[in-house]
Amino acid sequence: MGEWSIGGSGSPEATPGRSAPIEPGQPAPAGLDQPAPSTAARPGPAKLRHLLAGPIIFAVLLLAPLDGLAFETRGAMGLLVWMAWWWIARPVHLAVTGLLPLPIAAIFGLAPMDEVATSYAQDTILLLLGANILTSVWTRWGLDRRIGLGALLSVGTDASRQILVWFLVSAALSSVLPNTIVAATMIPIVVAMLRSIGIEDLWNSRVGTALVIAVAWGTSAGGAATPLGGAPNLLAVGFIEESITGQEFLFLTWALRIAPVTAVIVLVMFLFLRFVMRPDVATLPGSEDYIRDELRALGPMQTEEKWGLVLFTVATVLAFGRPLYADLVPGLTPAFAFVAMAVASFTIRTRKGPLITWAFAQSHMYWGLFYLFAGGIALGRILSGSGAAEAFANALVPYAGSGGFVAVLIFSLATMVLTQVTSNTAAIAIVVPITISTFQSLGLNPIPFVYIVAVVGNCGFVLPSSAGGPAIAAGYGVNLQTMAVKGLFASVLLLVTLVLLGYALARWWPAFGVA
Repeated sequence: MGEWSIGGSGSPEATPGRSAPIEPGQPAPAGLDQPAPSTAARPGPAKLRHLLAGPIIFAVLLLAPLDGLAFETRGAMGLLVWMAWWWIARPVHLAVTGLLPLPIAAIFGLAPMDEVATSYAQDTILLLLGANILTSVWTRWGLDRRIGLGALLSVGTDASRQILVWFLVSAALSSVLPNTIVAATMIPIVVAMLRSIGIEDLWNSRVGTALVIAVAWGTSAGGAATPLGGAPNLLAVGFIEESITGQEFLFLTWALRIAPVTAVIVLVMFLFLRFVMRPDVATLPGSEDYIRDELRALGPMQTEEKWGLVLFTVATVLAFGRPLYADLVPGLTPAFAFVAMAVASFTIRTRKGPLITWAFAQSHMYWGLFYLFAGGIALGRILSGSGAAEAFANALVPYAGSGGFVAVLIFSLATMVLTQVTSNTAAIAIVVPITISTFQSLGLNPIPFVYIVAVVGNCGFVLPSSAGGPAIAAGYGVNLQTMAVKGLFASVLLLVTLVLLGYALARWWPAFGVA
């Protein structure tokens, strides 16, 4: 998908022991939760206007006498608007925008450079790197496809049931796998299945569009369940560690606290798909046979697939089992557990050769995501250290209410809007630092409200620009009008549900605020 294709600097190797891709000409995955459709088609003058708008706004805010705010504070505010503008309008790659804090902070002295620079070497970035390598092992040997097909063995031929099953399977897989990887695995399967039974034109097929959208939305709904589900979750974890607790945040804590919220999201979307996304046909004859035939064609599970499953499982168990060994091996955080298993994957050899090579891993690496993610961390540090986040908070406090409900609504609404029009990781990078400062100014524990905002950030259903699932769905030709209209309805429904549920949990469930 344009700028966020998975290709690296070299050409991918052949994929031993695996059938050819379903549709070689189809777009590549857009990136871990961070699609960025190419702006190459944008008219030159329009692209130039967006390119210039960011630095102009930055300069205006930097030089404007805003109620006596410090130079650094005004500069940080300007940088926030600049990055938000470029992340939304995309005159340059999202990752390029993520690099802005480095030169801007250095030139204008907005923050100590050691703090800004270390943002680009965070543990969570290494976790993304390790997870990316391990899932590349799956891709090389076809394990991702085997898991996707295997989970759908009993899908049946009823069209409505298929929509629900595809959604649930995608949500379940996305709870422990990056949601774009799940979408990049599942959507080609559903598209190939539809084509095998004669449904070629997804745009004009209500059932085809519904099935693909169900997968895309499932990856977002399930992605909120654990930190491994997507980059927005990991970014929120990083902000909690740095700005609130000052200590390691346990993955198991997130999973336990967010479990009721995830359950409600899945239930609401399940009902929405059941009663709103009605297919135009009752059955899909031959679809279940296709899945069985494809799974049969893969043959017995290969040794290489077993190794890939073992390595990822060990890394995941270590990540969530951290409380059991933290005192014994304090340095083995989830990030380094994934890196350790990633390193191991390069050393394991079978009769077919190495489990994975650097050339293959590199060609399937989401490099841009790492810089986007790091840029979000750097922006958060600059906003907090310069006093900009506090200034925003002070401006919002009079409207937030002492109980925090209005503040929850404000920040959830802002996140929901931003996550529809830009990367969901970028939305979290913009909103969460200000959320933390605002609730601290209100004298409230900000942790539960960071949870709420982070979960809302996973609900990008309207446009392809918000997350990997919708971007990949758009690339395969689903009806974007249906996605936008139905996605807007679903987003509003989820926003109301999550604000009410999140505030209730924050108010009456003390454990929801414990990190």
